Amino acid sequence: MQDKKVNILGSEYTIKYDVPDEQMPEGSDGIMDYSIKTIKIAELVQEKDSVRDLQLYMKQVVRHEIIHAFLYESGLWSNSNSSDCWALNEEMVDWFAIQFPKIFDAFKEAECL
Repeated sequence: MQDKKVNILGSEYTIKYDVPDEQMPEGSDGIMDYSIKTIKIAELVQEKDSVRDLQLYMKQVVRHEIIHAFLYESGLWSNSNSSDCWALNEEMVDWFAIQFPKIFDAFKEAECL
């Protein structure tokens, strides 16, 4: 996939795709670096134990990292410490990344966008 630029609350982030493993944190398929406004998505390779639809999985990883960027840019990232760092919680971010397409469809159906 081709690298992209995306506006996140007024900040321009670069999404870099197919990043080699040696440039990623160990065991990570995606990373958001707020200091340089960059989201890196690992080069995903079909393996015996990997999910079969890597395109679908990659989109989920991109959504996950974009949500991290929104939480950072909105100030919630640094202001969540008193609440057990909820804005850094991977399960919460995953929930939004996984459920967002369904939420978006529901908003479209309800004509409330």
